[in-house]
Amino acid sequence: MTSGGGGPPEERHNHSKGLPMSTHPAHCLIPLTSSEPLWEWDIVSDALFLSLGACSRLRLPEPPTRMADFLGYIPPHALPRLNELREGVLSGTAGSCLECDYPFNNQWIQEHLLVLARNEKGRASKIMGRFTITPALAGDPAVEAKARQSGLPEVGIWIYSVPSRNVWRDSICAALLGETASGTYSVSYDDRTTSIHPADRKSLLRRYRLFIEQKFLGESIDDIIRVRLNNGQYARMLVRGSVLERDHTGRATLLAGTLQREESLRPGTLRSSDDERLHYALDTVGDGLWDWDLRTNAVYYSPRCLAMLGYTPEQFPAHVNAWKDKIHPDDHDKIVDTQLAVIQSPRYGDSFECTYRMRRADGGWAWLFGRGCVTRRDENGRACHLVNIVTNITTAQTERDRLEELVKNDALTGLRSRAYCNLEAERIEKNNIRPVCVISCDITGLKMVNDNLGHAAGDELLAEAATLLRKPLRLTDCVARMGGDEFVVLLPGCAPDKGRELLRNIETCFAERNQHPGRMPLLAAFGLACSENPEMTLAKVMVQADTAMLRQKRAQRKTAHREIKNWIEARTGHNIRADDRLPVN
Repeated sequence: MTSGGGGPPEERHNHSKGLPMSTHPAHCLIPLTSSEPLWEWDIVSDALFLSLGACSRLRLPEPPTRMADFLGYIPPHALPRLNELREGVLSGTAGSCLECDYPFNNQWIQEHLLVLARNEKGRASKIMGRFTITPALAGDPAVEAKARQSGLPEVGIWIYSVPSRNVWRDSICAALLGETASGTYSVSYDDRTTSIHPADRKSLLRRYRLFIEQKFLGESIDDIIRVRLNNGQYARMLVRGSVLERDHTGRATLLAGTLQREESLRPGTLRSSDDERLHYALDTVGDGLWDWDLRTNAVYYSPRCLAMLGYTPEQFPAHVNAWKDKIHPDDHDKIVDTQLAVIQSPRYGDSFECTYRMRRADGGWAWLFGRGCVTRRDENGRACHLVNIVTNITTAQTERDRLEELVKNDALTGLRSRAYCNLEAERIEKNNIRPVCVISCDITGLKMVNDNLGHAAGDELLAEAATLLRKPLRLTDCVARMGGDEFVVLLPGCAPDKGRELLRNIETCFAERNQHPGRMPLLAAFGLACSENPEMTLAKVMVQADTAMLRQKRAQRKTAHREIKNWIEARTGHNIRADDRLPVN
């Protein structure tokens, strides 16, 4: 961060270090696979990069690779104004940040832009930015008229370096604050926050602290605050901030944004002008937002909040019951009770997080991650205003469920995995479930089959063995493949006599299967061990079952190998060597 007359820190370091080349071309800094609406323009080569999130939200079938292609989606009447605003930033005469808006592909875009590098003449050579997209405003004549205006209200630019705790601001920002300095300069973050009205400072700093530390709160934030000018008077300001960089832990390291007087805002920019509001709802970076004024019981649901559930404003009226009524019955009480507790008293804190399901318009369920924050309380400590940010995590939750299934189940046989078997054993032991029986199983001659007929044949043999093991058992019994040709059956609540009966049934299943002529022999060795006393641990029972299985395998090894060897030689016409050595005790 520079001081004195220097500019913002746009040339500090290369962001692309350490990122995988598959998602970062050598000359591209943004993560192209990101769901965030990011873009980058290498001006020297006219190479344009759009993230997957940007392409999706801009409704582009193919990402434009040049800025000229991108501009082709913008109506001709809006191009002169956009080019003029951008040129001020590219040339350096209007600073290194820009916030502007324009129609694009039947949508409305708000563009945040930051210069990352300049050439020796001071002209921008690389810029990066992000979009906020509002489809509902596209084609509105009033909005189109605004796009034809030649300028925006006076907007100052600020950049905050989190590590150095310095805030850089341009001359417009300084003028808005009633300061007489010209050019650009740096000031201490701590010095700057002392000019914020005491009633606003605490909540603002809390929100920005969470915004910096927690990536899931989104990448942009907006506030209206009162700032003390040099003349001692307070002026209401709209502060907008966006994260430009985060470190490997997800903590923001560089923020940039704008500052402007509230009275300069264009009509419709703010949803409410209530003097008590410190935080208002804007549709940003894919998150939904709903804002609850508990004094009037009025609720505002952002367009994105409704869109992620598939509702229209008519289907989702501006009342808190519209939200409560659509929460999954299994989640309702814990979510609503938590929120009501935070509302009633500050002793439960001013914020909460929750994961829950809500019914979509199509009848299905969406998994949501919600973060709520009380921004104001009355003299009795009861919340007056609550802001909730919701993120649709359905895809992430579905992926998590899929990964859990992969961990719990063996992909080849469909039986439980070794990891699941260990968890089930811990559960049985923790709850002192007795009696308990364990059956250990090992498929004989699998190596011989793999070596001579291929692993596909061996896999087929294992899958069939799994079916035979599962057939006579209860659905609640844990049948697991421990790896290779080894299987374990856990039988909680099973007495020794019942365990012996189940083992006989399993052996009968294998014997009946092997009676079919022409089929490859499927031979197995089994061991059974039981415990009726918690003093004998389940781990010891499993060792005893494994030992019993090995004794049987040694006893029948020669006969079993000869049978498998003869079948393979008859099938292939080649002499083979039986090699399936057992461990020596």
